Amino acid sequence: MVKKIIILGELNKKHLLLLAFTLCQIAHKMYNRYFYPLVRSNTAFDYYVISFGMMSVVFLPWIMRIKNVESEKEKKLHKKKYLHYTILALIFLAYIIMKVVPPFMKGKYAADQRRSLNSFSEGAFLIMGIEMIVLAIISYFMLKYKYYKHHIISIVTFIICGISCDLFLNYYKEMQEFSFLINFVEYLSILTDSVNYYFQKYMMEKLYYPYWRVSLCLGLTYLVFSTGFLIYFLSGKEEDGGLFMLFYSYFKNENVGIKIGKLLIVYVSITINSALNILIIYYFNPNYILISFQISKIVQVLIDENTEKYYCIFFFVFQFLALMIYLEILELNFCGLNENTKSKINYRSRLELTEDFGRHSSIDNIDLNKDYFLESLDAHPIEMKSKIGLDTDDK
Repeated sequence: MVKKIIILGELNKKHLLLLAFTLCQIAHKMYNRYFYPLVRSNTAFDYYVISFGMMSVVFLPWIMRIKNVESEKEKKLHKKKYLHYTILALIFLAYIIMKVVPPFMKGKYAADQRRSLNSFSEGAFLIMGIEMIVLAIISYFMLKYKYYKHHIISIVTFIICGISCDLFLNYYKEMQEFSFLINFVEYLSILTDSVNYYFQKYMMEKLYYPYWRVSLCLGLTYLVFSTGFLIYFLSGKEEDGGLFMLFYSYFKNENVGIKIGKLLIVYVSITINSALNILIIYYFNPNYILISFQISKIVQVLIDENTEKYYCIFFFVFQFLALMIYLEILELNFCGLNENTKSKINYRSRLELTEDFGRHSSIDNIDLNKDYFLESLDAHPIEMKSKIGLDTDDK
């Protein structure tokens, strides 16, 4: 039998969140591409809709009937909750500002109202490759995550393929059109991205905060930013033009019903996206979000009017495979490259536990739950038996 060099890793129903998040990203991108140009947008209103969408995640546990019961350990940690939420809000505020500043510096904000749910879909592939490295470094120090050979191989492959795509698509030539300061700020935003995502993970994994409260805090922060942005909009003068004229031109020459309908679509899209985003961080880690961003970026390239895009398909395939191996959805089954994947580590842990039970013969039986227990035997070190009928037999 031929040994497969690539095998499927550990998958479960929670991975459907990744699929749903990816489809949400693509749907929003198509909406931006084919519907946004037909309807004028108002940036200040859009920001308010985004903040309300993020805060709406707080209703998710109520809809799903999830109970939140704090243990004594959680209550003790949550005595500093105001400090934790303040730090989270400040980090997220820095993240928002770093997303808004580069477009303004490039002078594109007024000209192009088609904003995406993620900035990766508009920039160079190299940005996402650097993001992978920064995410790994921050997770190593903040959450003690470990990285192995298959992770390094995946990152190197991803970055090489990304640079190749950027060269074909002339992204670096476009970057040269902007000043050093603009490019520096854009790449500096990678740091705020990574810190923002992993501090959310830290809040949920180490400090036991529910994901809906984390999302509520993010939404409130965005609401504060939206209010500040609106004040900045209205502080201008009509003769100055620019943002002031852009704001008031929104109320002219268009059907009010169409505008309200567009805002409702954006609200639903942001609510779903925010819920999926925070759930992926909660159940997995921020690295998994890169799958959706990568596919979204590929779709962006393929729908653009660029004749060089078809040369990148080869590199797209290898980038996607590298990302799947990095996240251990696929495993390299040769040269021991999958020995330190989560599935292999969990398997060895279960095996060691089984052997440990077998060596300690004094352990006669161990309760698993109300229905089953483990019984230690000579021939079979561990055997699971049902408790049903035991009470009757004893009598």
